[in-house]
Amino acid sequence: MAVVPATLNSTTLVGAAILAVLLLVVLRSFISHSDLDKAIPSVGVPRGPFAFYRGAWSFLKNGRAVTREGYLKYPGRAFKVPLANRWLVVLNGRTLIDDLRKAPADALCFHEGTNSILFLEHTLGHEQHHDPYQATVVRTPLTRNIAVCFPVIRDEVIAAFDDLVPATTDEWTTVPAMQTVLPIISRVTNRFFIGLKCRDPDYIKLTTQFALDVTSDAMWLHLVPSFVRPLAVHLFGHLETATRSAMKHVGPMIQHRLEMDDKYGRDWPNADRPNDLISWLIDEARGHPSRRNVRNLTRTLLNVNFGAIHTTTQGFLHALYNLAAHLQYVEPLREEIERVVKAEGWTKTAMGKMVKLDSFMKESARFVPGGAVMGLRKVLKDFTFSDGTTAPAGVLVAVGVLAEHHDEANYVNGGTFDPFRFARMRDDCGEGTKHQMSTPSHDFLVFGIGRTACPGRFFAVNEQKLMMAHIITTYDFKLKDGVFPEDEWIAVLGSANSTAEMMFRKRK
Repeated sequence: MAVVPATLNSTTLVGAAILAVLLLVVLRSFISHSDLDKAIPSVGVPRGPFAFYRGAWSFLKNGRAVTREGYLKYPGRAFKVPLANRWLVVLNGRTLIDDLRKAPADALCFHEGTNSILFLEHTLGHEQHHDPYQATVVRTPLTRNIAVCFPVIRDEVIAAFDDLVPATTDEWTTVPAMQTVLPIISRVTNRFFIGLKCRDPDYIKLTTQFALDVTSDAMWLHLVPSFVRPLAVHLFGHLETATRSAMKHVGPMIQHRLEMDDKYGRDWPNADRPNDLISWLIDEARGHPSRRNVRNLTRTLLNVNFGAIHTTTQGFLHALYNLAAHLQYVEPLREEIERVVKAEGWTKTAMGKMVKLDSFMKESARFVPGGAVMGLRKVLKDFTFSDGTTAPAGVLVAVGVLAEHHDEANYVNGGTFDPFRFARMRDDCGEGTKHQMSTPSHDFLVFGIGRTACPGRFFAVNEQKLMMAHIITTYDFKLKDGVFPEDEWIAVLGSANSTAEMMFRKRK
C-alpha cells in the first residue's frame, strides 16, 4: 500500500514542476509583450485581463480580417498583432516595404524569422539550419538549366497527367483537385531533381507528406518549452523517419554519384554524368567534407522538395480554380499557347512569350497570395524605420501582402480579378520583364523582395505555366459544382481548398 502514495506524490511533483515551467514561460512572454514600443499601435487586442492572449486566440481565427483592419486604420504605418507568444509587427506602404528590403541581415533577418516559425533545427535539421547551401544551387545551376532540361520536364507533365487525369473520351471524369495536383507536381519537380525515380509511388508519398509533417511538427513545438524541444522532437518528430526513408530511395544513387565524382570530377566518361539537382548539389559541396555524404545530401534534397512542392501546388491550384470559374478566358489563352508553340515548340522560350498566360497566373497569385502577410523577418537588434518607428529586438516583422495586393493605390480595381491586367501593363509600358510573374516588386510580393526573394521562383513559374498550358490544350474542364472553392484560412495563412473536385474530359 505504501507504493501508491509514493507514486501519486511523485506524479504530483512532476505535474507541479511542469505547471511552474509553463507559468514561467507565460510570465516571461507577458513581460516581453509589455516591453514593446508603445509607439506601434495594436490591432485585435481587446481590453481587460489577459488581453494579449485573448487577442492571440482571436487572431488565430480571424487573422486575415485583423490585418485588413490594421492596414485600413494605419495606412503607410506599422501596427502590431498578437501571435501565440510574441508580437508580429505588420508593415504597410512602399516606404516601409523598401526599408525592409534594404535592411541588413544582422538587423532584420529572414532566416531567423523563418526559424522562429518553423524551428529549423528540429524540423529540417541542424545542417540545413546552419548551412543552407541549397539556396545557392537553386539560384544558379538549377535556374540556368531550366531551358536545357525543359524537354524532360515537359515529358513528365504529359506522363503524370496521363496517369492521374486519364480523360481520353468525351465523358467527364471527376478528380479531387488537391489530391491530384500534389502528386503531379511532385513528379514533375523531381523529374528535374532526380530523374525517373520521381515516379516511385512511395517516393511521391514521402515528398508530399514531408512538408505537411514539417508544418505540423512546427505547430506543436510552439507549445513546448525550448529546453524540452530536442527530446520532444526525438520522440514525436518526423525528420529522422523521413531522412531514413529518403535514404532508402536515393541513397544508393547518391553514393554512386559521390564515388564517380571522387574518381572523375565533373568529367565522367562518355559524358554520362546526369544533369540534375543531385549533381549540382555535389558540385556545390566540393571542398566541404561535411556536405559530401549520403545523409547530408539526402536531407538537402528533402528540404528543396519542402520549399518547392507545396508552395507550387498552392499557386497552381488557385490559378486552376480561377480559370475553371472564368471559362471565358480559356479560348484566348488557348489561342496564344497554340500560336506560340507553333513558332517556338514546347520550350522555355515559348513559356516566356506566353504573355496572357503569365498575366493570368500572376493575377491569380496577386488576388490570393497564399497568406495575409509575407516577407517575415526577425528583429535581431532594435531597428528604426524611416518614419521613426522602432521595432525592438526579438519581435517579428512582415508585410501585409494581401491588403497591399488589393489596395486601389497599387492596382486599379484591386479587389476585382482581372486576368489580363499585367499583359496590358506590359503593352502600355513596353517593358517585357517588369510585369512578369517572376519579377518581385513593392506591389507584388508573392516571392518576397530584395536579396531574400525566392531563388526557385523561375522554375516554379515555368512549371506552373507549362502545366496550365498542357491542361488548356489537352482537356475541357470545369468545377464539379460550378462554384469557386473558398480558401481555407488559419490566422494569416491561406490555403487553396483541399476538398474541391474538378471535372475533365478529352478536349473537343
